[in-house]
Amino acid sequence: METQEEKKVNTDKLFYIIGAVFGALTGAYCGESFWGLVGGLVIGLFIGMFFLNVLVKRRSEEEPA
Repeated sequence: METQEEKKVNTDKLFYIIGAVFGALTGAYCGESFWGLVGGLVIGLFIGMFFLNVLVKRRSEEEPA
């Protein structure tokens, strides 16, 4: 029998995109200006980085290989 190798899809970019888009939308809505959009974008990127590097990486390390 042949074993099939599973291709792992890199989903890291997805966390950054989701954080940036929703952060920008929230910042634009709350700040009601262009600078609110930019601030929300930056904060959303930081939240995406945190979520990816702390929560997701920790969970994947706990799963047995």
